[in-house]
Amino acid sequence: MASEVESEALDSIDTSESKNTRGRSALLTWEHTRPPGSNEPVRNKKARLLFYCKHCTESYAAQSTSNFRNRLALKHGITVEPETSHTKEAIRDQLKDLYLKASSQNETEELDSEVLRAVLNKEVIDEALVTLIVVRNLPFRMVEWPEFHVLLQSINPEVDGHVTIAHSAVSKKIHNSWLSQKDIVRKRLQSALTSIHLSVDIWTSPNNHLLLAICGHFIDSQEKLTNALLGLRTVASHSGDEQWNTLLPVLKDYGITRKLGAVISDNHTANDKLCRTISDWLLQEEGIEWNPVHQRIRCQGHILNLAVQAFLFENLISLDDIESYEEGKELDPKEEKEKSDSFRKLGALGKLHNITVHTRSSAGRMREFESLAGRRIPLDNRTRWNSWYFMLSVAIQKESALDTYTKRNLDTLEKDYLSPKDWEALRTIKSFLQIFHQATLKCQGHEATLENVLFTMDVIIKHLDKSQVSLSPLFIS
Repeated sequence: MASEVESEALDSIDTSESKNTRGRSALLTWEHTRPPGSNEPVRNKKARLLFYCKHCTESYAAQSTSNFRNRLALKHGITVEPETSHTKEAIRDQLKDLYLKASSQNETEELDSEVLRAVLNKEVIDEALVTLIVVRNLPFRMVEWPEFHVLLQSINPEVDGHVTIAHSAVSKKIHNSWLSQKDIVRKRLQSALTSIHLSVDIWTSPNNHLLLAICGHFIDSQEKLTNALLGLRTVASHSGDEQWNTLLPVLKDYGITRKLGAVISDNHTANDKLCRTISDWLLQEEGIEWNPVHQRIRCQGHILNLAVQAFLFENLISLDDIESYEEGKELDPKEEKEKSDSFRKLGALGKLHNITVHTRSSAGRMREFESLAGRRIPLDNRTRWNSWYFMLSVAIQKESALDTYTKRNLDTLEKDYLSPKDWEALRTIKSFLQIFHQATLKCQGHEATLENVLFTMDVIIKHLDKSQVSLSPLFIS
């Protein structure tokens, strides 16, 4: 297939070029192409040969080498410069001489405008605009900024009219781009060689919306391990029923209800309910037996996080108290004292937590600490993996700044003052937590193989047994 298509591509190059130049130019482009898949056409409706990009995770095809090279430059940062023949170089030199002659007589304005308009490709511009706004999380109204259009017109004066000036149009362009990419994902899912395994998790957005993230994992028709975000939809609550009400329309939309494999999620009981609901629905609606226990895979990162919490805080502090404080909010003095007293039960680790919260409890305190340390200390969090390790790592680096800040605010932080013995304890705890951080990295993404999971679990169990006696005195204030 590849040699046949390549032969057709070579024959399709402009015949005005020499035979040798055609071969060199085509080969430079073909280094970045692949043969069409079993469900992909060789030619478009106008019988023009299609070039498929081997670097794109989704299926992308262009009908001309110039558009294909534009795609390589825009999406992958790859520049392909086709070689020019001696004849073309001679023509170019003569045209340059003619242009200089016309320029000296002020007769090139209309020609310049035509050239500048010719290089504008509205499809490429729209795609670049959508990518910029989505990836960089920019406001849709940026297309109404005069400064934005001044920048574009300083690059190409003829761009006026090629870029929308209405923010409402941006939403439509993003939606259309999403639909086109979604159709590609749907085709790849339906032609997958394996079941579609899902990882699901609920995330709270900055504007406090609950969003259910749904990712698919499968081997595609090219025998390549593939991951795809299938949905990021609002969900009413964390309950298993509500998650299923959000998940089912996504499965139907992609046409993969009968191809469902395992479901990966954290240890929350709501996810047990989700899997039981999936099992009941598949049996009733599709006649498929789907075991909610065997098909339920628990997230290794979440297991490690729970292990850390149980080891550090068992019988010392309620897990409900281990949560982030709202940044930038002035805490009620009574509430601040109660929480500080609660965390102080953790010994040196609790004292560090209280100091970190203190540095973030008002704008003035944040500025004071940042002037000493040059940055903030990451705040621990119940659900964010390795947050206690990150807090300790930065705090130990900024020990001098923390000590100075505590002394300056001794009237409110006297009980949380960290002595040399406390700092020694914090360094020991950081060393203890480091292996959990490494284990999390070892078992994320494509690294989460059965071999790695079993190996890290074995290492963690031995690490816990070894550390239990030596670390227990460190959590007593």
